[in-house]
Amino acid sequence: MTKPRVPRTDRVTTIWMCTAAVAAAVTIVARGRIPQNLWTMIHLVTLGVLSNGIFQWSWYFTRALAHLAPDDRRAGRDNTVRITAFNLSLLLLIGGMWSGLWHVTVTGATVVGAIAAWHGWALLTASRERLASRFAVIIRYYIAAAFFLVVGATLAGFVTVAMFDANAPAWLAEARDRLTVAHALAGVAGWVGLTMGGTLVTLGPTAMRTRMDPRAVSFATSALPMWVAALLSSPAPALWPGRCASPPWVSSSSWVRPPWAWAFRWSARR
Repeated sequence: MTKPRVPRTDRVTTIWMCTAAVAAAVTIVARGRIPQNLWTMIHLVTLGVLSNGIFQWSWYFTRALAHLAPDDRRAGRDNTVRITAFNLSLLLLIGGMWSGLWHVTVTGATVVGAIAAWHGWALLTASRERLASRFAVIIRYYIAAAFFLVVGATLAGFVTVAMFDANAPAWLAEARDRLTVAHALAGVAGWVGLTMGGTLVTLGPTAMRTRMDPRAVSFATSALPMWVAALLSSPAPALWPGRCASPPWVSSSSWVRPPWAWAFRWSARR
């Protein structure tokens, strides 16, 4: 009996990586040839390279932890559809930004947010399967990360309207820079940061060929709600300057220790 063939969607990451390298070379050699070159370079890396890798590997680890059967459509087909739709929406997003058409850009951002929500829901339903592994907390990090990509995509829609719509409300135009900061926090610190933080709890010690601290999983479980709360409250000073300040524990990085720090703690003792 042969195993069902699973499409190699991870190759898309390589394609975007090469595209980002070419775009960087063009930007350096012929500055101004690429429209919105700063935005393009940032999003080729964060959405093209990193997000494709996150969609691929976060589902791969979840599928393994949930013991999904190879013929389960969630095991491969649905994720392939999500990654394909995500890359098409990314092309739409780039086209909208290059052309300055905010309707197109908002449509692309909406599709990205919808795919992130679908990804998070798939992770949530898979987490209700047979999770005998003690590393099931990793899936909660992936679900929280998907939520922040939805938030980031929503904020991106507001930012692009403020950029390209001449009839945008005055309050939206004034809040453009602050919304951009909140968008960056949700995308980089939330979507990328939470995914990397949860994955490093297990893969970090494996890559370093050392043992994990026995308390790493419990600390990772305790750190997740604090991390999410910090991310939710950290954009507040940017969105409402002069009206609110971040709680003391948001900026106290020494108090909220990253979960992967506990994973490496054992190796530091050696």
